[in-house]
Amino acid sequence: MRWSRNFRAALQVVGAQPGRILLLALPVAVSTALALATLALDQGLTAQAEAAARSFGTAVISIRPGTRVVAGKSGSVNTLSDDDVLLLRSRLRDAKAVEGTRIENSVPVSFGGKNGVYRMWGVRPPWADIRLFGAERGEFISDADVDSSARVCVIGQTVARGLFGSQEPVGAEILINQVPFRVKGVLVGKGASPAEGDRDARLVIPITTFYDRLYKRVHLDQIVIQAGDSSPETLARLDEQVHALLRKQHHIAAGQKDDFVVRLPHRIADESRGLSRSVLFLLLGLAGIGAMVAAVVMGLVTQQSVKARQGEIGIRRALGALPADILQQIAAEAMAASFLGGVVGLGLGLGAAWLLAGWQQITFGVDAWVVAGPLALLLLAALAGLAPARSAARLDPAVALRAR
Repeated sequence: MRWSRNFRAALQVVGAQPGRILLLALPVAVSTALALATLALDQGLTAQAEAAARSFGTAVISIRPGTRVVAGKSGSVNTLSDDDVLLLRSRLRDAKAVEGTRIENSVPVSFGGKNGVYRMWGVRPPWADIRLFGAERGEFISDADVDSSARVCVIGQTVARGLFGSQEPVGAEILINQVPFRVKGVLVGKGASPAEGDRDARLVIPITTFYDRLYKRVHLDQIVIQAGDSSPETLARLDEQVHALLRKQHHIAAGQKDDFVVRLPHRIADESRGLSRSVLFLLLGLAGIGAMVAAVVMGLVTQQSVKARQGEIGIRRALGALPADILQQIAAEAMAASFLGGVVGLGLGLGAAWLLAGWQQITFGVDAWVVAGPLALLLLAALAGLAPARSAARLDPAVALRAR
């Protein structure tokens, strides 16, 4: 077939001019690698963010204290209280449950000769159902534990591995801030997220124990609300009600900034992405610019090659080659260079995504849509060789031979 003969001729030219092919393939490889790595990381981060939002609760709204700047430093303000919880419980029509928590970020914990510093939550039993964070082994804290300010705890899986290794932690006694506590259970595994870090590196104790036996802290660090359903309309309605009730409760005048922050599930997912949408679009924009540069280079270098090879083209035409043969050969050369750059770029992109994912301890994913983007850039570069190929096919054989 003429097409296969023309393609073999194109490969011979490619093999005879490695410098030109490298010049053509390099920008294609760079743009393809950048696009693939960005899309693969975004795919993994999106899946990870969705999983983080699901693990937090798809129908859960979180309220945190607001922030203020003092002496050039930003810090949270202690604005949430048990009265806020009681108010929201009584007034939110679309809420199934409302719970307050107290949180300490750096708590020394020890068992035997092993020590660690972990985050600690003071909660009531309904918190486990709201946050889908119950005990995988043993038991969660009970109402009786809350009523008696019992020195019991449920530990995360990272805490269990760090302090106990292969030993069974349930029933053991550990020291939390030098106070003995009995381990009632081990929490279900939640993994890590960019927003919260290692969610298994935590302990849960009764909220009354948090205040009575460890930290005399009156204010709350978080309020979680379980909506009646996860529909956007219900969540938006609850968001509006929470703002109205707390602004009135906190005596915030019209025009003043809220002293609390409400986080809806989609905001939690956005915070868990790690790679913001603006950074994603910036990287994809750079990949697009790289593809345009690759197309321009492909067109210019191929056009220059056609000019330098006018004599060769004239001889082929004189020996019976049709314009379609010239078109196919020149186009095949551009396609071969683009394909080479694309293959190298796909390998570099996957390698870069794998290295970055391992370095940042995040995931990356590859599916048909992730591969389709780089392939589109590759096709754009290959099509840029069509214009010089058409120009070569239209060359008059006599003019081409005189050029030789």
